Amino acid sequence: MKQETQDILLEAVKAAPAVTMTALTMNDIVAFVTIIFIVLQVAYLVRKWMREETEWGIRLKRWAKDKFTQPGDLK
Repeated sequence: MKQETQDILLEAVKAAPAVTMTALTMNDIVAFVTIIFIVLQVAYLVRKWMREETEWGIRLKRWAKDKFTQPGDLK
């Protein structure tokens, strides 16, 4: 490869991180983090609902009641 081509490629690789960071504004980052937070909340609530309200969750709760320490047992 010619020296000129190598220099152009080297400078392009050096500039790549700066170009990608200018594409993301603070608003984009906040929106992305907010979406991730909402997805985590939904997943937690669905898991909680499954464990507390479904037949499977009720059976699991009954099974675990005798197997594990309850909060008041350690006094």
